[in-house]
Amino acid sequence: MKTFETFVNKYHKKLLRDDEDIDAVAYSIVNSFTREQCMDLLNELSDEELHQVVSEMVMDQVKEFLISEENDNGGLLH
Repeated sequence: MKTFETFVNKYHKKLLRDDEDIDAVAYSIVNSFTREQCMDLLNELSDEELHQVVSEMVMDQVKEFLISEENDNGGLLH
């Protein structure tokens, strides 16, 4: 994945070893990407990697939905 390698090489000094720090820095950097840059990154993924990314996104959305339903007293997550 050329884009990923470029990303890591460019920002490796900002990517700390703490998971929360890595998440925050990665989110901040990716949030600055244009839609085209995001699509380029996705196009470089293998089928397995793309399925993993989409699965994680869907799982997060389902969790958010269930949590929001819970806040309205109808949620399934406890």
